[in-house]
Amino acid sequence: MKRFCSLVFVLLVVACGRSVEAPTGESVPDLGWLFLQKGPYTLQTHVHATPGPATFQLVTDLSLMADTPEVVLSRNVTIAADSTLKVKLGRLAPGFYEVRLRDSIRFNIGVRPDAVVSLPDAQPDFTAFWEQTLTELAAVPLNPQLTVVPEYSNEVRTCYKVVYESWGGGVSGGILSVPVAEGKYPVCVQYMGYGADVYYFDPSAAPDRIDFLVSVRDQGIFKEGQDRWIDRGLASKETFYYRGAFCDAKRAVDFVASLDKVDPDRIVSFGESQGGALTCVAAALDSRIKAIAPSVPFLGDYPDYAKIVSWPVHEVFEQADKEGIDRADLFQMLSYFDVKNFAPGIQCPVYMAFGLQDPTCPPHTNFSIYNNLGTQEKRFYCVPTCGHAMWLEAAWDTERTAFLFKY
Repeated sequence: MKRFCSLVFVLLVVACGRSVEAPTGESVPDLGWLFLQKGPYTLQTHVHATPGPATFQLVTDLSLMADTPEVVLSRNVTIAADSTLKVKLGRLAPGFYEVRLRDSIRFNIGVRPDAVVSLPDAQPDFTAFWEQTLTELAAVPLNPQLTVVPEYSNEVRTCYKVVYESWGGGVSGGILSVPVAEGKYPVCVQYMGYGADVYYFDPSAAPDRIDFLVSVRDQGIFKEGQDRWIDRGLASKETFYYRGAFCDAKRAVDFVASLDKVDPDRIVSFGESQGGALTCVAAALDSRIKAIAPSVPFLGDYPDYAKIVSWPVHEVFEQADKEGIDRADLFQMLSYFDVKNFAPGIQCPVYMAFGLQDPTCPPHTNFSIYNNLGTQEKRFYCVPTCGHAMWLEAAWDTERTAFLFKY
């Protein structure tokens, strides 16, 4: 996180050459430091820095955790009197890079993210493992329990706290808001971030829609002081926490599809961070989801993740070391829960958002998912100055709503 704090000292007035469009034909708002065409490239930006000589380096993101990061460009530059910096970058390979200017300014740029290669590494029994897991899940009765929440209910929609059974004896559920009037309604399934706090829907905000905020096991409405889940059950794919959590994501679709007022042809989903990962996994495991809009999705490309940022990988490593789990065995186990390995199974339309400065779910890991999607109906939305908090970007919320509304 500290690497990106100096971003506040950089003013985003960037020219990346002529205006371009994303490969899908969708215009990318505020291109910032994102280069979408083939090079050579020139970075031109205003920086909040004293004019004069400065050192400039460009470091590959996949080397940021290395003892000696890989510097692909290093030179002495001059910050102009109006604080303009112009640097010819030449031709760069697709990927993400950290700009280091003097000793204090750090920010990321991206080059042709749709061409970043992060090949799936699913084990030979990946499909069989998940088919068996889903067979076990299907054998568990849903047994939903719905409790009215009066303070978030009115004459427009009724709010319920929901609990139902899931795989392996676990319980899942969430917060449900259903229109009072009779009829069939579309439903938006929303998955929560890692350890995020529960929120309730405004009962008057969407009178023609059902909203369901999903809580996977031990999180959301079930959270009782815990703050770590990713290092649970590392000894095997059978015991890893996300085996159950991914089942809970799928079970949420089972639940909403069982509701009398749900139109089963109009189920859509979104989520941020862990919620983005769960959104992707649910769509891969259940074709009843008609469109998804994940933001800064978590759990993509574990091996490369460990090369870019420290958290949460260090927690996994610490626990694995305590249990005497070899690194190679660890990554093999994690491959069963790598969202990029689920991505080929996603056939519905996808609109993914990412923050170019994200220090938690870095862009490379987002595109390890995006570039492996099975669907051809996909596009992405970038906020160059944003870190991980895409949920604070009002423009993205508007974009996402318009996209999902079509389905």
